[in-house]
Amino acid sequence: MPSKSMPATSISAIVNTVLQGIAICLTLFRLALRISIRRFWWDDVWAGIAIICGLLCVIFSWVYVRTSGTLAIIGYWTYTYAFNCVVWAVRMSILYSITRLIHPSRTSHRITLAVSTIFGLLWAGLLIWKTYICGHDLYWYNLPTIACPFTHASDIYQLISDIVSDTILVGLSWRILWNIKLPEKRQRRMILLIFSSSILVSFVSLFRAICRILNQDFIAFVIGQVEVTVCLFVCSLLVTVTYLDRLLTRNDEPASESDNSSDPDSLPQPGTTMLCLTTVDLDLSSGETVSSKHPRSSLSGEIHSTPGGLLSQA
Repeated sequence: MPSKSMPATSISAIVNTVLQGIAICLTLFRLALRISIRRFWWDDVWAGIAIICGLLCVIFSWVYVRTSGTLAIIGYWTYTYAFNCVVWAVRMSILYSITRLIHPSRTSHRITLAVSTIFGLLWAGLLIWKTYICGHDLYWYNLPTIACPFTHASDIYQLISDIVSDTILVGLSWRILWNIKLPEKRQRRMILLIFSSSILVSFVSLFRAICRILNQDFIAFVIGQVEVTVCLFVCSLLVTVTYLDRLLTRNDEPASESDNSSDPDSLPQPGTTMLCLTTVDLDLSSGETVSSKHPRSSLSGEIHSTPGGLLSQA
């Protein structure tokens, strides 16, 4: 982190606080929307974790900038952990957002588990490495500028992990979502571009790593704040953009069943299968038997008694 005596530090903190506040409000809107339509899932859980860590980044960056001594040390440690947790929680949210768009199957679950395990290992490895570098020698507590002396190796590790994880996300989203049937090419391009926007995080991280290698601590601090903002915006981009698109196109043409299927919030939840059930209605007065087939969710059926004493699932 930069020297706290620099006036530009407070100015950049104000600007980034405003931007991060907007991004946090956008993510809160995403969570409220998902809860209101009863589509809350694991990607929203990770988005909620990203919000909490983003708030910690905002609060403790100010604690670090405006205080000294023990409070500044607490602010530095908290900001360091919260910063990395924001970035990786957003990646996990994007991963599970991709998962909920594909047809639930054993293969898709294995892919999600494998990729989330890789992300978890990279995430934990980064936190452990930073804890060791900053914790095994605490001489920097007494420096005029309280800041952990990260090595170039740690910066390179973080950069490589960012590039690898974002490349996996972009490649996975293009590979899977390209095969999803959407009624309009515009919708396909929109969803693919939204998921591909996660690569912006890697570009910001690359710039920040270069600044740290060149010992430009102030610029690296500002870019780190920008990275948190970009992550939070990317986290809620899919939900908010598709919601706005649905509002803008709602009055243009009547909604159809195929249109609803292209909406990420209208797709079946992972783990829900669709069954074609047969309801048999016996009219004892006429002696006729009527059979009709209709799709039902296997998770929402109820058993009712029919006039003939038989059971049908409604």
